[in-house]
Amino acid sequence: MASTSSQADRSGHRSGETYPKNMKICILGEVSDQLDEGMKNTSIQLTDRLHEAGHEVRLFDLRTISNPRFWWRLVRFDPEIVHLVPGPTLKGLGLLELLSKTLNCRTVATATQPRFSDRSWKLSQAVRPDRLLVQSESDQTRFSEAGYHTESLPSGVDLDRFQPVDSDTQDSIRAELGLDPDERVFLHVGHFKEGRNLRSLLSLQEYGTVVVVGSPSTGPQQTLIADLEDAGCVVQTAYVERIERYYQAADWYVFPVIDETNSIRAPLSVLEAMGCNLPVLATRFGALPDMFDSGDGLVYISDVTAVDETTLDTGPVRTRENVDAYSWGTIVDQVQTLYGEL
Repeated sequence: MASTSSQADRSGHRSGETYPKNMKICILGEVSDQLDEGMKNTSIQLTDRLHEAGHEVRLFDLRTISNPRFWWRLVRFDPEIVHLVPGPTLKGLGLLELLSKTLNCRTVATATQPRFSDRSWKLSQAVRPDRLLVQSESDQTRFSEAGYHTESLPSGVDLDRFQPVDSDTQDSIRAELGLDPDERVFLHVGHFKEGRNLRSLLSLQEYGTVVVVGSPSTGPQQTLIADLEDAGCVVQTAYVERIERYYQAADWYVFPVIDETNSIRAPLSVLEAMGCNLPVLATRFGALPDMFDSGDGLVYISDVTAVDETTLDTGPVRTRENVDAYSWGTIVDQVQTLYGEL
């Protein structure tokens, strides 16, 4: 892909190039060493990979927005592009509008998990960013009809990290994690929230061991954790740095979420599981049906409790092949191209 080191004017116009090098880019998200949540993961991955691509990138933590130092650093940085990852919400879009006016920058928001009341949805149409990156076709339609300039861009996955392993390695990983090598293992990675429909996973215990690895940073609900443990699930509540080992130890990944307020539109955990070539049981959630057809190890379900041995007889599994188009390298190439067009 072509690039250039020429300087840009504030309109973002560059002639004859796909995307520019050395742009000053501000990512608005959350700063953390723990990649245990989708929006957080996306903002950190974008920051790191755009930096590797040669841009001057800084991640600003929205949790510190009330601190004057947040504003002092942002104004001093003087970015050309400001990219909001969480949400968006009316408050987030209002912040982009303010920065657009005061810093004379271009603005981008990713619709990872849009959050609008009826009133805020109407008000949001007065503070539209220069581009809105949508993950699902339903969001594409909704926002486009409201006058937003949208681009389709799903989540990414680190295919170097999330890889399949052979059976001997899987047995070794299971031994390290305390999992029975002879038991079928069903895995879910996410938040301990009632809205994620995790109790439905209990029906899978008839066919194997259910393992749930939850994020410790998103207010886990202790009653739910206790109920899963009491029912016999293997529950991991501490942060797991090498989460890929759990995927590599599993036989199936299960995504039971129905309520769209309880996950980002393109769930990273499903992409990570597919990167490890796991067969996947998933509801038709958010962007998943737009990104992937059923088959090759991906089974769409309406209800986990309806899963039986017939459902689990999938034939050849080629989920890694299907997720190849969503590597972080590919996603960041598309983001750079979009920045260059602003």
